[in-house]
Amino acid sequence: MKTVYRGHEIEVYRDECLAGYSLLYYSIFRLSDGYECDSGFSEEETTVRGMIKNLKERIDNELNEDDPWMEKETNHE
Repeated sequence: MKTVYRGHEIEVYRDECLAGYSLLYYSIFRLSDGYECDSGFSEEETTVRGMIKNLKERIDNELNEDDPWMEKETNHE
């Protein structure tokens, strides 16, 4: 499922991994420049809609920061 929220495209879907069990895959891309803000997968049982809700909250939190997505951060330790 894809949605656009506050200038970001969120994609979340559940699919079988190569080991044969279900994973929840997600990504957030900023629409203005295609920057990949976050992506990954999870073994949790959250629904696709539930994960989209969580990622919308993540976007809200990041946009409230002085350095959203830590782009200006040079040391990612």
